[in-house]
Parts: sequence; C-alpha cells; structure tokens
Amino acid sequence: MSKFATRYAALLAALIAAPVAAQSIAPGGGAPMPDGCPAGAPSRPTPTYPMDIYGAAGRVTLVLDIDRCGLVDQVWIETDSGYEAMDYAAVDSAKDWRLSPQYRDGVAVPSRVRVPVDFARPTPQQMADYHARAQAQWDVVWPLTQVAEVAAAGDGSLDGFVPDALPMDEGSATELMLKARREGHEVPGGELGWPALRVSNDRGAFQWLLIEDGHPAAPSLIRQRLVSDGKKSFYASRVLCGAAKPAACAKLDKMVRDWPRQRAGEPFPKQLSAEPPLPPQRTPSRRPLGPSRLVPNDAKTPTDPAARPAWRRR
Repeated sequence: MSKFATRYAALLAALIAAPVAAQSIAPGGGAPMPDGCPAGAPSRPTPTYPMDIYGAAGRVTLVLDIDRCGLVDQVWIETDSGYEAMDYAAVDSAKDWRLSPQYRDGVAVPSRVRVPVDFARPTPQQMADYHARAQAQWDVVWPLTQVAEVAAAGDGSLDGFVPDALPMDEGSATELMLKARREGHEVPGGELGWPALRVSNDRGAFQWLLIEDGHPAAPSLIRQRLVSDGKKSFYASRVLCGAAKPAACAKLDKMVRDWPRQRAGEPFPKQLSAEPPLPPQRTPSRRPLGPSRLVPNDAKTPTDPAARPAWRRR
C-alpha cells in the first residue's frame, strides 16, 4: 500500500488511546490553588496516540508557560519527536492541562516548566485491536471517498482545482471557519500562505484553507478533500465565499481554478494493511524558545524573539 493511501486511511481510523507516559512535572509540589482562580484541580489528560503514525514510538519535550492558577498560556516544542503528528498530539493535550502553580515567598506566580512526553509503541494485541477498529471505520468511509474518474494529463498530473460534489456543511463562512478551528489543527503548507487546518471525521479527511481578515475575499474558506476514482487519489475542492462584494468572490474563484497542477497518488484500497508502514522519521531537533507573556526573561537563558509557540491561548 502506498504511504499516501496508508496515511489517509489511518487518519480515518477509530480513535485509540495507546499507552503514553509522561514524566511527572508539578510546579509548586502540589500546592493548593490560590484564591481568585477558576475552580478545578490540577489535571493532565493523557495525549491521544496519533492515528496516522500508529505503531511509532518517540518523545516530545514541551515547555509550558503557566499562569498563577496553573493554566497553560503557551506551549513550545523544545525538542520534537521526528514525527509531526506525534508533536501535535502532545501539544493538543498540553494546552488543556492544569498544573499546580509555583509559589514564591508564599505567593502563586506564573512559571515556565519543561515536560517530556513519551509515546510507547503499541503492543501486538493493541495493534490487532486497532486494525479491527480501523477497518470497521474504513468500511463506512471508503465508499464516500469514491468519485467519478477524472482525466489525468500525460505526465499523470491533474488540475489543481478539481470540483468536489460533496456539499459543504451548513453554516456561513465565518461559522465554518470557527468550526474548523475547533475540530482541526493547523498544519504547514497552505496555499498562498493561508492558514490550513486538517480535519478528519466520518465523511473523510479534509484540509480547510481559511481566508481571513486582510484579504478582499474574507471571510471565505476552501475545503480540500482526499478522494479516489478507482485509478488514482487526489484532492477535490469546494469554495465558500463570504465576501460582501461579488467581484471579490469571482476573483477568488478564478485564483483557485488557476492553482498549479497536483500529483495523483495510488487509489485507496478497500482492505487496510494489518500493520501499515510508517512515514520516515526525521532526526529529532531542538527548537528555539520564544519569550513568555507571563514570566520575565532570564538573562541566563535568553529566548529568541522571532520564535513562535506551537499553541497560544487567545
């Protein structure tokens, strides 16, 4: 099976919580929450094992900026795992953590903490259970990915914009943009620098391109969906323009239809591999940390003002 098809099928598999262990980090040594903080005790939900690399193992080292109430304000990836999906699984979990605040001279203060998050390789039984659940989900989704044959050029490429017959979800462009931000996570590679969010559900695997403030066609979005015509797989797209001026929507439509040609992948199989091949693992790398919004810079550990967090509370 091609890595393209494997990656897609895995995105649609049923969610499985594989074993994840993280070193216990508790600033303040479990001290009580200070007065004036939202109700709730320290909590660290276990990261969900990323489905598209099920079977891999790795460590992500995060640095968290937390406020005086133990709530996470920013999440930084200090050392990645070599797998982007694993890195974002750790980040997605960490943004909802609540740690015990650090106390200084009896007063709770914001702090910055380092948290290694380890993802253990699933056991053979977990792999077998995962495959069974993934295949059951794929049996439902696979028919939805099948579309009429689309002609390819002599070099095998397709138009960059292939219209998608699957209707958009109900709602305005603004409402669907908010929904995409709730349900997906941002990934690099959006066309023309537009934010791109990856979302998977029981209708397929999608990439949403958000056209926001500052663009003449804002608010608008483009939904790209992975499909197959039985001979190849590719992206089909649909545009929802929310701009007030029809001319802006017409210009956006022309821009999308003039996209560069896309390369096709192999058709999607009906039966998934029992243990799909993993994508290549990059060599884990250390990344620069930017300044905290809550804690003054430490002269002994300077930060990079150009660095951007993996997640930031709005």
